Amino acid sequence: MEVRSHLSEGTRTIIELWQQMAAKVEEGDRFIITAGCDKQFSTCRKKFSNALNFRGFPHMPGNDFVLSYATHD
Repeated sequence: MEVRSHLSEGTRTIIELWQQMAAKVEEGDRFIITAGCDKQFSTCRKKFSNALNFRGFPHMPGNDFVLSYATHD
C-alpha cells in the first residue's frame, strides 16, 4: 500500500493510506514502511543523498521556456 500522509505525535505515529487495506488491521500487527521516491531531484539530493545516481533531467528547461520566444532589448 502507498502511504498518503503520516504525522508523528510524541511516541504515536498516524499513517493514512491511499487505499483501504484488504484485511482489517489489528493491534499487534507488524509491517514495514519503506521510503519511496517522488522522482524529484531535490528529494533525491536532500533526503537520500543520491544526486549522483539521479536518472532524470533536473536542469531541463520547463514548459514555460519551450513556449517562450526570443526578444531583443
